[in-house]
Amino acid sequence: MERLNTILIGIADAVLWCRDAVVSLAVMVGHALDAIAEPVLSPLVAFVNPILTSIVDGVFAALAPLPVWCGLTLFSVLAGLLSLGVFRLCSNQVAISRALDDIKANLLALKLYKDELRVTFRCQYRIAGAIARLQWHMFRPVAVMLLPMLPLLGQLGVRYQWRPLHPGEQTQIDMIVDESAEGQGLGGLQVTLEADPAVTVETPAVPGDGKLVWRIHADRTGRHVLKFHVGDAIVEKELVVSDGFARVSPTRAKTDWTTQLLQPVEPALPETGSVRSIHIDYPSVDSWVYGSDYWIVHLFVVSMLVALVFRPIFGVRF
Repeated sequence: MERLNTILIGIADAVLWCRDAVVSLAVMVGHALDAIAEPVLSPLVAFVNPILTSIVDGVFAALAPLPVWCGLTLFSVLAGLLSLGVFRLCSNQVAISRALDDIKANLLALKLYKDELRVTFRCQYRIAGAIARLQWHMFRPVAVMLLPMLPLLGQLGVRYQWRPLHPGEQTQIDMIVDESAEGQGLGGLQVTLEADPAVTVETPAVPGDGKLVWRIHADRTGRHVLKFHVGDAIVEKELVVSDGFARVSPTRAKTDWTTQLLQPVEPALPETGSVRSIHIDYPSVDSWVYGSDYWIVHLFVVSMLVALVFRPIFGVRF
């Protein structure tokens, strides 16, 4: 029994080692790909974001008289139709159809010859192969679909994940600085917040854990500009105060294409500055239909239903 336990423990340790090795390798590959893509994608995203933001702002302005969920539903329908179009153009429909037919045929054979052990194993092997081929042929259109979907998710996120401050509400602002500035204890780095007259700064900057923290009070609706005097430089951050539905920009950070995709409203911070990011703690949107985290479920469900309904029209199989 002791020998069996030793063997089992050894197998478990080997499995855990393999898992850690795979995770470490995936992280290394991800960092390498990100380093390669950053010089290309970061300027591209910075160019596309203002254009896309203006377009989406215009669409939501036209939808303003309608309930808030209507805009999310419209974009969900468009996402479903766009996905079908991309899938139709980029997928190998012949190979996908063949793989689907192989799966159905072998499933039927399993039911008909369930007492034949050899046939059962052969059908299971063929089903596994057909599924692998299907996933391979699905990879390319799904990867292409991510190109228009990621910017769309960023645009919807800044509208449905958070809401503006209401007049009279308090919130917190965090500024993260570079390690070089932190090494000065933030004492040698003079940082002050010059707020818009419609915003009250309730506390001075409180340093800790490599960041500065302020607490502010929203007094009047509107899109206000907060000016941070960091040494001789001035860094601006937008603050939105409103009683209604409006987009916000919780974070402004240094150039990084993934951050720019998820926070597309404001331009990236200068690379040469001491400030790494500025974050405003906006409240979450409270709704079971289009609220925080629920909006992406709404988007996924509606877009998938649209794809299933219009699949015959586009002549797509998946």
